[in-house]
Amino acid sequence: MNASYFDEPDLEFGNNGRQIDVRFGLTHFGPLDAGTTGPQGIRVGVVGDNYTNDLFHAFVDTARKGIEAKKSTLPTLYPPFKGFGENGAFCDFLTGANWARAISQGDLDRLAQTEPVSLMIERAADRYVEDIRDLATKSVDVVVCIISPLLLKKIDLQQGERQGPRSRKLKGAPAEKRVYFHDLLKARSMSIGRPIQVSRPGTLGGDVQRYRMDGTANKDIQDDATLAWNFFTALYYKAGGVPWRLVRDSSALDTCYVGISFYGARDGETLQTSVAHVFNERGEGIVVRGGPAKISKDDRTPHLDKDDAAKLLKRSLAIYHREHKNFPARLVVHKTSYFTPDEMAGFKEIAEEERIDSIDLVSIRKSMSRFFRQGSYPPLRGTCIDLDGRESLLYTNGSVDFYRCYPGLFVPRPLSLTWDSIQQAPRVLCREVLALSKMNWNTTVFANSDPITLGAAKVVGDIMRHIGENDPAQESYAYYM
Repeated sequence: MNASYFDEPDLEFGNNGRQIDVRFGLTHFGPLDAGTTGPQGIRVGVVGDNYTNDLFHAFVDTARKGIEAKKSTLPTLYPPFKGFGENGAFCDFLTGANWARAISQGDLDRLAQTEPVSLMIERAADRYVEDIRDLATKSVDVVVCIISPLLLKKIDLQQGERQGPRSRKLKGAPAEKRVYFHDLLKARSMSIGRPIQVSRPGTLGGDVQRYRMDGTANKDIQDDATLAWNFFTALYYKAGGVPWRLVRDSSALDTCYVGISFYGARDGETLQTSVAHVFNERGEGIVVRGGPAKISKDDRTPHLDKDDAAKLLKRSLAIYHREHKNFPARLVVHKTSYFTPDEMAGFKEIAEEERIDSIDLVSIRKSMSRFFRQGSYPPLRGTCIDLDGRESLLYTNGSVDFYRCYPGLFVPRPLSLTWDSIQQAPRVLCREVLALSKMNWNTTVFANSDPITLGAAKVVGDIMRHIGENDPAQESYAYYM
Protein backbone atom coordinates (compact mmCIF):
# COMPACT_ATOMS: atom_id res chain seq x y z
CA MET A 1 0.00 0.00 0.00
CA ASN A 2 1.53 3.28 -1.15
CA ALA A 3 0.16 6.79 -0.63
CA SER A 4 0.83 9.79 -2.87
CA TYR A 5 -0.59 13.25 -3.43
CA PHE A 6 -1.60 15.08 -6.62
CA ASP A 7 -1.45 18.87 -6.85
CA GLU A 8 -4.76 20.57 -7.56
CA PRO A 9 -5.43 20.69 -11.34
CA ASP A 10 -5.70 24.12 -12.97
CA LEU A 11 -8.72 25.16 -15.00
CA GLU A 12 -8.58 27.47 -18.01
CA PHE A 13 -10.73 30.60 -18.21
CA GLY A 14 -10.92 33.62 -20.51
CA ASN A 15 -7.76 35.23 -21.94
CA ASN A 16 -5.86 32.00 -21.22
CA GLY A 17 -6.19 32.66 -17.49
CA ARG A 18 -5.66 29.76 -15.12
CA GLN A 19 -6.94 29.17 -11.60
CA ILE A 20 -7.70 26.20 -9.39
CA ASP A 21 -10.90 27.76 -7.98
CA VAL A 22 -13.88 28.39 -10.27
CA ARG A 23 -15.14 31.57 -8.61
CA PHE A 24 -11.71 33.21 -8.50
CA GLY A 25 -11.08 32.18 -12.09
CA LEU A 26 -14.35 33.72 -13.30
CA THR A 27 -13.74 36.84 -11.21
CA HIS A 28 -10.27 37.53 -12.59
CA PHE A 29 -10.49 36.16 -16.13
CA GLY A 30 -14.16 35.71 -17.05
CA PRO A 31 -15.62 32.68 -18.86
CA LEU A 32 -13.50 30.74 -21.32
CA ASP A 33 -15.40 32.00 -24.38
CA ALA A 34 -16.02 35.60 -23.25
CA GLY A 35 -15.48 38.08 -26.08
CA THR A 36 -15.18 35.30 -28.67
CA THR A 37 -17.85 32.66 -29.26
CA GLY A 38 -19.68 33.19 -25.96
CA PRO A 39 -23.13 34.77 -25.61
CA GLN A 40 -23.19 38.58 -25.54
CA GLY A 41 -26.49 38.87 -23.69
CA ILE A 42 -28.70 36.07 -22.36
CA ARG A 43 -32.49 36.38 -22.55
CA VAL A 44 -34.01 34.66 -19.52
CA GLY A 45 -37.65 33.67 -19.29
CA VAL A 46 -39.34 32.77 -16.01
CA VAL A 47 -42.38 30.64 -15.11
CA GLY A 48 -43.79 30.67 -11.58
CA ASP A 49 -46.50 32.55 -9.72
CA ASN A 50 -46.72 36.27 -9.04
CA TYR A 51 -44.79 35.95 -5.76
CA THR A 52 -41.91 33.86 -7.10
CA ASN A 53 -41.60 35.91 -10.29
CA ASP A 54 -41.19 39.07 -8.22
CA LEU A 55 -38.53 37.27 -6.17
CA PHE A 56 -36.73 36.29 -9.35
CA HIS A 57 -36.64 39.79 -10.86
CA ALA A 58 -35.45 41.28 -7.55
CA PHE A 59 -32.76 38.58 -7.30
CA VAL A 60 -31.48 39.32 -10.81
CA ASP A 61 -31.41 43.10 -10.19
CA THR A 62 -29.48 42.61 -6.94
CA ALA A 63 -27.04 40.09 -8.39
CA ARG A 64 -26.30 42.24 -11.44
CA LYS A 65 -24.56 44.78 -9.18
CA GLY A 66 -22.59 42.11 -7.31
CA ILE A 67 -23.06 40.55 -3.86
CA GLU A 68 -20.73 41.01 -0.92
CA ALA A 69 -18.89 38.06 0.54
CA LYS A 70 -20.17 36.30 3.61
CA LYS A 71 -18.42 37.53 6.74
CA SER A 72 -15.96 34.80 7.56
CA THR A 73 -12.40 34.10 8.66
CA LEU A 74 -12.11 32.00 5.46
CA PRO A 75 -12.10 34.59 2.65
CA THR A 76 -11.10 32.13 -0.08
CA LEU A 77 -14.01 29.86 0.82
CA TYR A 78 -16.58 32.67 0.61
CA PRO A 79 -15.60 35.14 -2.15
CA PRO A 80 -17.98 37.91 -3.27
CA PHE A 81 -20.08 37.51 -6.41
CA LYS A 82 -18.73 39.91 -9.02
CA GLY A 83 -22.04 40.50 -10.76
CA PHE A 84 -22.67 40.49 -14.50
CA GLY A 85 -23.00 42.88 -17.38
CA GLU A 86 -20.41 45.62 -17.77
CA ASN A 87 -17.37 44.88 -15.55
CA GLY A 88 -19.09 41.74 -14.23
CA ALA A 89 -18.08 38.10 -14.32
CA PHE A 90 -20.53 37.28 -17.15
CA CYS A 91 -22.36 39.00 -19.95
CA ASP A 92 -25.71 40.55 -19.00
CA PHE A 93 -28.74 38.41 -18.16
CA LEU A 94 -31.78 40.12 -19.65
CA THR A 95 -35.26 39.81 -18.14
CA GLY A 96 -38.57 41.57 -18.68
CA ALA A 97 -42.34 41.39 -18.35
CA ASN A 98 -42.67 39.93 -21.85
CA TRP A 99 -40.52 36.96 -20.79
CA ALA A 100 -42.41 36.21 -17.55
CA ARG A 101 -45.39 33.89 -17.13
CA ALA A 102 -47.32 33.65 -13.85
CA ILE A 103 -49.55 30.62 -13.29
CA SER A 104 -52.94 31.85 -12.08
CA GLN A 105 -54.09 31.42 -8.50
CA GLY A 106 -57.02 29.35 -9.73
CA ASP A 107 -54.75 26.90 -11.55
CA LEU A 108 -52.49 26.63 -8.50
CA ASP A 109 -55.46 25.98 -6.20
CA ARG A 110 -56.75 23.23 -8.48
CA LEU A 111 -53.32 21.64 -8.67
CA ALA A 112 -52.81 21.81 -4.89
CA GLN A 113 -56.10 19.95 -4.34
CA THR A 114 -55.26 17.14 -6.76
CA GLU A 115 -54.77 13.69 -5.25
CA PRO A 116 -52.70 11.61 -5.18
CA VAL A 117 -49.66 13.88 -5.04
CA SER A 118 -47.97 11.97 -7.86
CA LEU A 119 -50.86 13.01 -10.14
CA MET A 120 -50.56 16.60 -8.90
CA ILE A 121 -46.89 16.61 -9.86
CA GLU A 122 -47.69 15.22 -13.31
CA ARG A 123 -50.30 17.91 -13.93
CA ALA A 124 -48.12 20.65 -12.48
CA ALA A 125 -45.30 19.68 -14.84
CA ASP A 126 -47.70 19.85 -17.79
CA ARG A 127 -48.92 23.28 -16.67
CA TYR A 128 -45.36 24.62 -16.50
CA VAL A 129 -44.62 23.12 -19.93
CA GLU A 130 -47.46 25.19 -21.43
CA ASP A 131 -45.73 28.42 -20.42
CA ILE A 132 -42.25 27.16 -21.35
CA ARG A 133 -43.56 26.45 -24.85
CA ASP A 134 -45.07 29.93 -25.05
CA LEU A 135 -41.83 31.59 -23.92
CA ALA A 136 -39.87 29.63 -26.52
CA THR A 137 -41.76 31.58 -29.19
CA LYS A 138 -40.42 34.81 -27.62
CA SER A 139 -36.79 33.87 -28.43
CA VAL A 140 -35.63 33.42 -24.85
CA ASP A 141 -32.36 31.48 -24.45
CA VAL A 142 -33.21 29.69 -21.20
CA VAL A 143 -36.25 29.43 -18.92
CA VAL A 144 -36.18 29.50 -15.10
CA CYS A 145 -39.05 27.48 -13.59
CA ILE A 146 -39.74 28.31 -9.94
CA ILE A 147 -41.77 25.87 -7.85
CA SER A 148 -44.73 27.71 -6.37
CA PRO A 149 -44.83 27.69 -2.53
CA LEU A 150 -48.42 26.45 -2.81
CA LEU A 151 -47.14 23.19 -4.33
CA LEU A 152 -43.74 22.96 -2.69
CA LYS A 153 -44.74 21.37 0.62
CA LYS A 154 -46.77 18.56 -0.95
CA ILE A 155 -43.99 17.89 -3.46
CA ASP A 156 -41.32 17.67 -0.74
CA LEU A 157 -43.37 15.47 1.59
CA GLN A 158 -44.24 13.09 -1.25
CA GLN A 159 -40.66 12.84 -2.46
CA GLY A 160 -39.17 12.43 0.98
CA GLU A 161 -35.89 13.55 2.44
CA ARG A 162 -33.05 13.44 -0.06
CA GLN A 163 -29.60 12.50 1.13
CA GLY A 164 -28.22 14.34 -1.90
CA PRO A 165 -29.37 15.83 -5.22
CA ARG A 166 -30.31 12.44 -6.68
CA SER A 167 -30.36 10.08 -3.72
CA ARG A 168 -32.96 7.33 -3.65
CA LYS A 169 -32.59 6.69 0.10
CA LEU A 170 -35.90 8.34 0.89
CA LYS A 171 -38.64 8.07 3.49
CA GLY A 172 -41.57 9.50 1.53
CA ALA A 173 -43.97 7.70 -0.81
CA PRO A 174 -43.11 4.16 -1.99
CA ALA A 175 -40.51 4.25 -4.75
CA GLU A 176 -42.86 2.99 -7.46
CA LYS A 177 -45.33 5.83 -6.75
CA ARG A 178 -42.79 8.60 -6.23
CA VAL A 179 -42.53 11.25 -8.95
CA TYR A 180 -39.78 13.88 -8.98
CA PHE A 181 -41.01 17.24 -10.22
CA HIS A 182 -37.54 18.38 -11.35
CA ASP A 183 -36.90 15.22 -13.38
CA LEU A 184 -40.39 15.02 -14.87
CA LEU A 185 -40.42 18.70 -15.90
CA LYS A 186 -37.03 18.36 -17.59
CA ALA A 187 -38.24 15.30 -19.49
CA ARG A 188 -41.56 16.77 -20.63
CA SER A 189 -40.06 20.07 -21.76
CA MET A 190 -37.24 18.37 -23.70
CA SER A 191 -38.89 18.64 -27.11
CA ILE A 192 -39.41 22.43 -26.82
CA GLY A 193 -35.75 23.11 -27.47
CA ARG A 194 -35.03 25.47 -24.56
CA PRO A 195 -32.92 24.44 -21.55
CA ILE A 196 -34.68 25.05 -18.25
CA GLN A 197 -33.46 25.71 -14.73
CA VAL A 198 -35.71 24.48 -11.94
CA SER A 199 -35.45 26.66 -8.84
CA ARG A 200 -36.94 26.85 -5.38
CA PRO A 201 -38.20 30.10 -3.80
CA GLY A 202 -35.52 30.02 -1.10
CA THR A 203 -32.76 30.18 -3.69
CA LEU A 204 -34.10 33.55 -4.82
CA GLY A 205 -34.56 35.03 -1.36
CA GLY A 206 -37.86 33.48 -0.33
CA ASP A 207 -38.60 32.25 3.17
CA VAL A 208 -38.65 28.51 2.41
CA GLN A 209 -36.14 26.36 0.54
CA ARG A 210 -37.61 22.95 1.30
CA TYR A 211 -39.81 21.07 3.77
CA ARG A 212 -38.69 18.31 6.11
CA MET A 213 -40.74 15.17 6.62
CA ASP A 214 -42.15 16.56 9.88
CA GLY A 215 -43.66 19.45 7.93
CA THR A 216 -41.24 22.11 9.17
CA ALA A 217 -39.49 24.39 6.68
CA ASN A 218 -35.87 25.37 6.34
CA LYS A 219 -33.86 27.91 4.38
CA ASP A 220 -30.93 27.21 2.08
CA ILE A 221 -27.66 27.01 4.01
CA GLN A 222 -25.60 28.63 1.26
CA ASP A 223 -24.63 32.27 1.50
CA ASP A 224 -26.06 34.76 -1.01
CA ALA A 225 -22.86 35.18 -3.03
CA THR A 226 -22.40 31.42 -3.45
CA LEU A 227 -26.03 31.03 -4.50
CA ALA A 228 -25.53 33.68 -7.17
CA TRP A 229 -22.32 32.06 -8.45
CA ASN A 230 -24.06 28.69 -8.82
CA PHE A 231 -27.25 30.10 -10.33
CA PHE A 232 -25.73 32.32 -13.01
CA THR A 233 -22.90 29.96 -13.94
CA ALA A 234 -25.48 27.29 -14.71
CA LEU A 235 -27.58 29.76 -16.72
CA TYR A 236 -24.52 30.83 -18.69
CA TYR A 237 -23.75 27.25 -19.72
CA LYS A 238 -27.38 26.43 -20.51
CA ALA A 239 -27.51 29.48 -22.79
CA GLY A 240 -24.60 28.12 -24.83
CA GLY A 241 -21.60 29.55 -22.98
CA VAL A 242 -18.46 27.69 -21.89
CA PRO A 243 -17.44 28.87 -18.39
CA TRP A 244 -14.12 26.96 -18.15
CA ARG A 245 -12.34 23.84 -19.38
CA LEU A 246 -9.58 21.45 -18.45
CA VAL A 247 -6.06 22.61 -19.18
CA ARG A 248 -4.77 20.52 -22.05
CA ASP A 249 -1.18 19.54 -22.65
CA SER A 250 -0.42 20.46 -26.26
CA SER A 251 1.55 17.23 -26.65
CA ALA A 252 -1.27 15.01 -25.33
CA LEU A 253 -3.52 12.92 -27.54
CA ASP A 254 -7.04 14.19 -28.33
CA THR A 255 -9.13 12.40 -25.72
CA CYS A 256 -12.81 11.52 -25.56
CA TYR A 257 -14.26 10.74 -22.13
CA VAL A 258 -17.34 8.54 -21.81
CA GLY A 259 -19.31 7.92 -18.62
CA ILE A 260 -21.73 4.99 -18.41
CA SER A 261 -24.23 4.44 -15.63
CA PHE A 262 -27.50 2.54 -15.38
CA TYR A 263 -31.04 3.51 -14.53
CA GLY A 264 -34.34 1.71 -14.07
CA ALA A 265 -37.25 2.45 -16.35
CA ARG A 266 -40.26 4.08 -14.77
CA ASP A 267 -42.32 0.89 -14.98
CA GLY A 268 -39.94 -0.66 -12.44
CA GLU A 269 -39.51 -3.68 -14.67
CA THR A 270 -36.79 -2.72 -17.14
CA LEU A 271 -33.18 -1.77 -16.54
CA GLN A 272 -31.76 0.55 -19.17
CA THR A 273 -28.40 2.22 -19.73
CA SER A 274 -27.52 5.86 -19.74
CA VAL A 275 -24.42 7.33 -21.30
CA ALA A 276 -24.11 10.79 -19.86
CA HIS A 277 -21.10 12.62 -21.13
CA VAL A 278 -19.26 11.99 -24.34
CA PHE A 279 -16.93 14.95 -24.39
CA ASN A 280 -13.45 16.39 -24.86
CA GLU A 281 -11.30 18.62 -22.65
CA ARG A 282 -13.41 21.66 -23.59
CA GLY A 283 -16.32 19.96 -21.90
CA GLU A 284 -18.72 20.01 -24.84
CA GLY A 285 -21.02 17.28 -23.59
CA ILE A 286 -23.22 14.94 -25.59
CA VAL A 287 -25.87 12.63 -24.14
CA VAL A 288 -26.44 9.22 -25.70
CA ARG A 289 -29.20 6.84 -24.68
CA GLY A 290 -28.25 3.18 -24.55
CA GLY A 291 -30.10 -0.12 -24.71
CA PRO A 292 -31.10 -2.75 -22.15
CA ALA A 293 -28.82 -4.02 -19.42
CA LYS A 294 -29.02 -7.05 -17.16
CA ILE A 295 -28.15 -7.67 -13.53
CA SER A 296 -25.27 -10.12 -13.31
CA LYS A 297 -25.71 -13.14 -11.06
CA ASP A 298 -22.03 -12.94 -10.17
CA ASP A 299 -21.79 -9.45 -8.67
CA ARG A 300 -25.46 -8.31 -8.63
CA THR A 301 -24.62 -5.20 -10.65
CA PRO A 302 -25.84 -4.19 -14.14
CA HIS A 303 -23.86 -5.06 -17.26
CA LEU A 304 -24.11 -5.05 -21.06
CA ASP A 305 -23.55 -7.95 -23.40
CA LYS A 306 -20.85 -7.65 -26.04
CA ASP A 307 -23.13 -6.51 -28.87
CA ASP A 308 -24.93 -3.86 -26.79
CA ALA A 309 -21.60 -2.53 -25.47
CA ALA A 310 -20.29 -2.26 -29.03
CA LYS A 311 -23.46 -0.55 -30.30
CA LEU A 312 -23.41 1.94 -27.44
CA LEU A 313 -19.81 2.97 -28.00
CA LYS A 314 -20.17 3.05 -31.78
CA ARG A 315 -23.13 5.42 -31.53
CA SER A 316 -21.31 7.57 -28.98
CA LEU A 317 -18.27 7.92 -31.22
CA ALA A 318 -20.45 8.64 -34.26
CA ILE A 319 -22.07 11.56 -32.44
CA TYR A 320 -18.67 12.73 -31.21
CA HIS A 321 -17.38 12.69 -34.79
CA ARG A 322 -20.42 14.62 -36.00
CA GLU A 323 -19.83 17.31 -33.38
CA HIS A 324 -16.03 17.53 -33.56
CA LYS A 325 -15.37 16.44 -37.18
CA ASN A 326 -12.83 13.85 -36.09
CA PHE A 327 -12.42 10.72 -34.00
CA PRO A 328 -10.32 11.01 -30.82
CA ALA A 329 -6.89 9.40 -30.68
CA ARG A 330 -7.61 8.21 -27.15
CA LEU A 331 -10.74 6.96 -25.40
CA VAL A 332 -11.41 6.76 -21.65
CA VAL A 333 -14.53 4.94 -20.44
CA HIS A 334 -15.74 5.27 -16.83
CA LYS A 335 -18.42 2.93 -15.56
CA THR A 336 -20.14 2.41 -12.21
CA SER A 337 -19.87 -1.40 -12.34
CA TYR A 338 -16.95 -3.63 -13.18
CA PHE A 339 -16.18 -4.23 -16.85
CA THR A 340 -17.01 -7.82 -17.80
CA PRO A 341 -14.99 -9.67 -20.47
CA ASP A 342 -17.92 -9.19 -22.87
CA GLU A 343 -18.07 -5.45 -22.24
CA MET A 344 -14.32 -5.07 -22.67
CA ALA A 345 -14.41 -7.07 -25.90
CA GLY A 346 -17.27 -4.96 -27.28
CA PHE A 347 -15.63 -1.63 -26.45
CA LYS A 348 -12.23 -2.69 -27.74
CA GLU A 349 -13.72 -4.00 -30.97
CA ILE A 350 -15.20 -0.58 -31.78
CA ALA A 351 -12.04 1.25 -30.71
CA GLU A 352 -10.03 -0.90 -33.11
CA GLU A 353 -12.61 -0.48 -35.86
CA GLU A 354 -12.42 3.33 -35.56
CA ARG A 355 -8.61 3.21 -35.31
CA ILE A 356 -8.45 4.73 -31.85
CA ASP A 357 -4.88 4.39 -30.61
CA SER A 358 -5.53 4.01 -26.89
CA ILE A 359 -8.47 2.92 -24.73
CA ASP A 360 -8.66 2.89 -20.92
CA LEU A 361 -11.53 1.16 -19.10
CA VAL A 362 -11.92 2.23 -15.47
CA SER A 363 -14.72 1.29 -13.06
CA ILE A 364 -15.39 3.84 -10.32
CA ARG A 365 -17.39 3.47 -7.11
CA LYS A 366 -17.50 4.93 -3.63
CA SER A 367 -15.16 3.09 -1.29
CA MET A 368 -16.22 1.99 2.18
CA SER A 369 -12.63 2.46 3.39
CA ARG A 370 -11.54 5.66 5.08
CA PHE A 371 -8.12 6.98 5.97
CA PHE A 372 -7.00 9.46 8.61
CA ARG A 373 -4.11 11.84 8.94
CA GLN A 374 -2.61 13.64 11.87
CA GLY A 375 -4.43 16.76 12.99
CA SER A 376 -8.08 17.81 12.99
CA TYR A 377 -8.86 17.63 9.27
CA PRO A 378 -9.58 14.75 6.85
CA PRO A 379 -7.03 13.73 4.18
CA LEU A 380 -6.20 16.30 1.53
CA ARG A 381 -8.16 16.25 -1.68
CA GLY A 382 -5.80 14.64 -4.18
CA THR A 383 -4.57 11.97 -1.78
CA CYS A 384 -4.21 8.64 -3.58
CA ILE A 385 -3.62 5.21 -2.05
CA ASP A 386 -2.47 2.42 -4.37
CA LEU A 387 -3.74 -0.86 -2.92
CA ASP A 388 -2.46 -3.63 -5.13
CA GLY A 389 -1.62 -2.26 -8.55
CA ARG A 390 -5.12 -3.06 -9.81
CA GLU A 391 -7.09 -0.69 -7.58
CA SER A 392 -6.46 2.77 -6.15
CA LEU A 393 -8.40 4.94 -3.72
CA LEU A 394 -8.59 8.63 -4.62
CA TYR A 395 -9.84 11.46 -2.41
CA THR A 396 -11.77 13.79 -4.72
CA ASN A 397 -13.28 15.36 -1.59
CA GLY A 398 -11.12 16.32 1.35
CA SER A 399 -9.24 19.14 2.98
CA VAL A 400 -8.26 21.93 0.57
CA ASP A 401 -5.13 23.95 1.23
CA PHE A 402 -6.50 26.87 -0.85
CA TYR A 403 -9.35 27.19 1.68
CA ARG A 404 -7.27 26.29 4.75
CA CYS A 405 -10.06 23.93 5.81
CA TYR A 406 -12.22 20.99 4.84
CA PRO A 407 -15.21 22.51 2.95
CA GLY A 408 -17.61 19.67 3.68
CA LEU A 409 -20.19 18.56 6.23
CA PHE A 410 -19.47 14.83 6.47
CA VAL A 411 -16.40 12.63 6.70
CA PRO A 412 -15.28 12.26 3.06
CA ARG A 413 -15.14 8.88 1.36
CA PRO A 414 -12.58 8.21 -1.36
CA LEU A 415 -13.42 6.81 -4.77
CA SER A 416 -12.36 3.29 -5.60
CA LEU A 417 -10.78 3.19 -9.08
CA THR A 418 -10.35 -0.27 -10.58
CA TRP A 419 -8.05 -0.57 -13.58
CA ASP A 420 -10.08 -3.09 -15.59
CA SER A 421 -8.10 -2.59 -18.80
CA ILE A 422 -5.71 0.34 -19.17
CA GLN A 423 -2.91 1.53 -21.39
CA GLN A 424 -2.07 4.72 -19.51
CA ALA A 425 -0.34 4.63 -16.12
CA PRO A 426 -2.70 4.65 -13.10
CA ARG A 427 -1.10 7.93 -12.00
CA VAL A 428 -2.21 9.61 -15.25
CA LEU A 429 -5.75 8.25 -14.92
CA CYS A 430 -6.01 9.39 -11.29
CA ARG A 431 -5.01 12.92 -12.29
CA GLU A 432 -7.72 12.89 -14.96
CA VAL A 433 -10.42 11.80 -12.52
CA LEU A 434 -9.33 14.52 -10.12
CA ALA A 435 -9.58 17.13 -12.91
CA LEU A 436 -12.92 15.78 -14.18
CA SER A 437 -14.39 16.27 -10.69
CA LYS A 438 -14.09 20.04 -11.37
CA MET A 439 -16.14 20.02 -14.59
CA ASN A 440 -19.68 20.32 -13.23
CA TRP A 441 -21.05 23.62 -14.57
CA ASN A 442 -24.16 23.31 -12.40
CA THR A 443 -22.19 24.45 -9.37
CA THR A 444 -19.10 26.46 -8.50
CA VAL A 445 -18.01 24.35 -5.55
CA PHE A 446 -14.30 23.54 -5.60
CA ALA A 447 -14.99 20.03 -6.83
CA ASN A 448 -17.55 17.22 -6.76
CA SER A 449 -16.90 13.75 -5.43
CA ASP A 450 -17.63 12.08 -8.79
CA PRO A 451 -15.95 12.91 -12.10
CA ILE A 452 -18.39 14.64 -14.44
CA THR A 453 -18.49 11.52 -16.63
CA LEU A 454 -20.39 9.59 -13.95
CA GLY A 455 -21.95 12.49 -12.06
CA ALA A 456 -23.66 13.55 -15.26
CA ALA A 457 -24.67 9.99 -16.14
CA LYS A 458 -26.64 9.65 -12.91
CA VAL A 459 -28.48 12.92 -13.46
CA VAL A 460 -29.26 11.99 -17.06
CA GLY A 461 -30.61 8.61 -16.02
CA ASP A 462 -33.05 10.19 -13.55
CA ILE A 463 -34.54 12.23 -16.38
CA MET A 464 -34.30 9.59 -19.10
CA ARG A 465 -36.54 7.25 -17.13
CA HIS A 466 -39.41 9.69 -17.81
CA ILE A 467 -38.77 9.75 -21.58
CA GLY A 468 -40.37 7.05 -23.71
CA GLU A 469 -38.22 4.91 -25.96
CA ASN A 470 -39.58 6.63 -29.06
CA ASP A 471 -39.86 10.11 -27.56
CA PRO A 472 -37.34 12.80 -28.55
CA ALA A 473 -34.36 13.35 -26.24
CA GLN A 474 -31.88 16.20 -26.55
CA GLU A 475 -28.21 15.34 -26.99
CA SER A 476 -26.80 18.41 -25.20
CA TYR A 477 -26.16 17.96 -21.49
CA ALA A 478 -27.47 21.50 -20.93
CA TYR A 479 -31.00 20.08 -21.09
CA TYR A 480 -30.40 17.67 -18.20
CA MET A 481 -28.35 19.56 -15.60
